[in-house]
Amino acid sequence: MTETAMCYGTVLCSLHLPERSILEAQEVIRAVPQIGKVLCSPVISREEKERAVDRIFPEEIRNFLKVVCRHGNGDMLDDIFQAYRKIYNEKHGILEARLTYVTEPDERQKEGIRNLLKERYQAETVILEMKQDKSLIGGFRIEAAGQETDCSLKGRLERLEEKLTRR
Repeated sequence: MTETAMCYGTVLCSLHLPERSILEAQEVIRAVPQIGKVLCSPVISREEKERAVDRIFPEEIRNFLKVVCRHGNGDMLDDIFQAYRKIYNEKHGILEARLTYVTEPDERQKEGIRNLLKERYQAETVILEMKQDKSLIGGFRIEAAGQETDCSLKGRLERLEEKLTRR
């Protein structure tokens, strides 16, 4: 993520726009990535870009998007939204984590994982993305805050193989 995207993300966070408007704009950009290319294209006039922004995006976020376009950074919108999410989560004590599993844990186990992550990363809230992956053979893998904890059988076998082949 570039420093420019982080700067825009910080500004977007400081605007205190409705969360639903930001999420809706992000969904549009992810669904149609060509919009970013159009919004930074030198071939398309500023007025046409602004009309497109007015037609496509929620009213509350339009001015911000127009400023991004005026500076030729429309192709960075996905990165800007990611930077916003990162900054927003840090400010509000939210940790996003991914739990990859073979057998889905029950609610008690999920809550235990959330509590462990809250304690480990001093987070108030943990948003757990769940993903099944049968290739893990057994166990689970947790990714959070740029770190991975691999408690899967596949991971253990790979570590064992690595140990044995180093000798």
